[in-house]
Amino acid sequence: MLRTALLLLAVLALAGCGGDDQSASEEYADDVCSTLSTWVTDVEETVTSLTGQGLAINREDIETAVEETKGATETLADDLQALGAPETEDGNEAKSELESLGTTLDQQLATVEEALDSGGGVTALAATVTTAISTAATAVDQAYQDLQGLDPGGELSEAFQDSDECDSLREQLDEIGSGEDGG
Repeated sequence: MLRTALLLLAVLALAGCGGDDQSASEEYADDVCSTLSTWVTDVEETVTSLTGQGLAINREDIETAVEETKGATETLADDLQALGAPETEDGNEAKSELESLGTTLDQQLATVEEALDSGGGVTALAATVTTAISTAATAVDQAYQDLQGLDPGGELSEAFQDSDECDSLREQLDEIGSGEDGG
């Protein structure tokens, strides 16, 4: 009886080893959501700095905001590229989804840069920047939703749904969606 109890304790102890280790899918989900969350935070701060100026905003402020957003977007693209595809059934789909997001974000930056180059007024430029950032935030939200929807019940889908980092991202995205005042 004692031998059985010791054996059971040994099995339980071994089962507990590594229990805190994350699977590759969980690490991937955390990394993706953390990276997206950082981008959202950076862009929110930039938008807040612009909208906080109200009518005192000038072209130089907008150009600075665009450069900050461009830097944050380039960092995001580099970080997501470095993650590669997770080694799961839906790994290539996840990678493709993130590449598509990168393309959308690049398109929005190009739209803003074209508006800057056009020499239009500050009000039109601010509207273009606001629209582009809103479109980019929507694209981030859609990419996150699509990643969660990969192979429902599958390893990667569950990792995105269970990740604390993804919960934080979801809260940020919900705030953006409900907190827009049209500023």
